[in-house]
Amino acid sequence: MRIRQFVIVCIISCLAASGMAQTPLANEWCGYTGKSPWLDWYQLHKSEIVHDRGVDTAWLYVPMTVQIVGDNSGNGYFPFENAIRSVCEMNENYADAHIRFYLVPGDAVRYLNNSAWYKHQYSGGSQLINQNKLPNRLNAFVVDDPAGNCGYAWQDAIVLGKKCSGADNTTWSHEAGHHLSLPHPFLGWEGFQWDYSQAAPDEINGFPVEKTDGSNCYFSGDGFCDTRPDYLNNRWFCNNNKESNILQRDPNGIEFRSDASLFMGYANDECASRFTQEQMEAMRENLYTEHSAYIAGDPPFSEIDDNASVALISPVDSQNVQYNNVTLQWNLVPGASFYVVEVSPQASFSPKVYHQVFTGPVTSTTITKGLLNNWNMYWRVRVYNEWDICQPYDNIQVGVFRTKNLTATNELERVVLAELSPNPVPGGFPARLDITSDESMDVALLVTDAAGRVCQSQTLRLSTGDNSIEIPTDHLNAGFYVVSVHNEKGSFTKRFVVTE
Repeated sequence: MRIRQFVIVCIISCLAASGMAQTPLANEWCGYTGKSPWLDWYQLHKSEIVHDRGVDTAWLYVPMTVQIVGDNSGNGYFPFENAIRSVCEMNENYADAHIRFYLVPGDAVRYLNNSAWYKHQYSGGSQLINQNKLPNRLNAFVVDDPAGNCGYAWQDAIVLGKKCSGADNTTWSHEAGHHLSLPHPFLGWEGFQWDYSQAAPDEINGFPVEKTDGSNCYFSGDGFCDTRPDYLNNRWFCNNNKESNILQRDPNGIEFRSDASLFMGYANDECASRFTQEQMEAMRENLYTEHSAYIAGDPPFSEIDDNASVALISPVDSQNVQYNNVTLQWNLVPGASFYVVEVSPQASFSPKVYHQVFTGPVTSTTITKGLLNNWNMYWRVRVYNEWDICQPYDNIQVGVFRTKNLTATNELERVVLAELSPNPVPGGFPARLDITSDESMDVALLVTDAAGRVCQSQTLRLSTGDNSIEIPTDHLNAGFYVVSVHNEKGSFTKRFVVTE
């Protein structure tokens, strides 16, 4: 029998049956259950495939498009550079399998605004995938709540939850493993409760239960003999030996502990570190057959020099800049496709008060809001491209500037920011004067009408930071008014209108 001819028949049958084989399960760490028909075929014919293909260590390159979902208003996007970090960590985890993921040139990331997809049940997830899935690549959708799971692989795509996509999280690698045919090592135990002090049954949810002696390893559990028995279907901690603290018993009553090192298990992220040899061989064959379109094209192979650093032009060296009109300028880096610009009041860049991802040869951006007055600000530019997404940042340049109100006419205007709202204000409703001050101080506040007559006056103590002052309008006629604030440092004024 020629293996290639059989593969075509198998793929057609797998596609027809995939909806049944990869059934989602709600409210679990991972929503994937079951076993794909493709893997059943592969494990049945593995010896023939190995004979036909021989020993294979070539690198296989998988294109990806990351589709980041927000709500209807475009809020809640997973940060693009966090998605890049997640793909980078996938590459580290798949390196032993000689599988590398990269972003599709010109179509690396898409943004979708739909609240029903941002937080969804499986009907919404099905709609999300089928309306937006792109051909010939791994589609990764990042949402807020993927049907109560951390993630799932379904309908030939993976869906990841933001909350389970932090640094060193294994969710992306786990779901990509499902996408490339791997089941859980505890196959059949998903959603099943069991008293682990008792010997396991011979069968669970229609699947044979794997025994510790290996006698049924090729047709029980996940069908891989180099993954040990595992019946733990909820998140668990590992001991110092990277095994489960929970002691289980196989159908023969033999005690064992689950292997915590497997990405496809449910051990906590810090425990998981590998795919087994048989798992890696299955994923590679899945790329050659069921997902051959992924590896048909040539990857971009565009490296960025590991020693490259974005040269910052201005502002640098604690230069004073207008707080609400700051232009950042930098030089291009050869090979870079994405420039991630970050500004923070802390050298650690946490929190960030400005963050923007630019695609293409962009060398500047202007910030008109969001920066506090009279603060030291730190900024940097990080670069990536579709292929080189694991850039080191040992040599990254950080610029420092000082925000000022350079248009101020006196010292008080330089150390405070004030906004008056609403404007106009309906008569009888208070206006609000919001003042952000760099220091504590006493000020006098006057409200005068168009003729200069004083309508209100008060003395206030401003605290460092945000202050909110109500200005009642109950006794003000419709017309124009001026709010003036002054002390020994100077003064500023705000005008507002009271309507009938």
